[in-house]
Amino acid sequence: MLALLLNERLTERGGDALPMNRFRPNIVIGGWDGPHTEDRAHRFAIADTELGYTRLAICCAVTTVDQQTGTRAGPEPLRTLAAHRRAPDGVAFGTKYAVLRPGKLSVGDEAHVTSWGEPEL
Repeated sequence: MLALLLNERLTERGGDALPMNRFRPNIVIGGWDGPHTEDRAHRFAIADTELGYTRLAICCAVTTVDQQTGTRAGPEPLRTLAAHRRAPDGVAFGTKYAVLRPGKLSVGDEAHVTSWGEPEL
């Protein structure tokens, strides 16, 4: 949902949609009701793994690099994100979690939120 919202905003500004690999995610969860749900998911389980929220993920200049070619592709997505997701430490997109209980994850496993909290922004 979050990537779709970002790509809508990019294309509205006349830019191109960007692939998720620009953000180098370890886990991508789909199917949540709205954008930034991950800001409130403070603990969740996937298969036998449990993760705990640590902080918002602050974007760096690597998000402006085309991961296929290794070339810098311009100011996006940082410019668009800065208009909507500015946090005290920078531009936020996604969240970071600590492993509370290690386990094996597989593509298609469901994420079950076990604790909700307040977003930082």
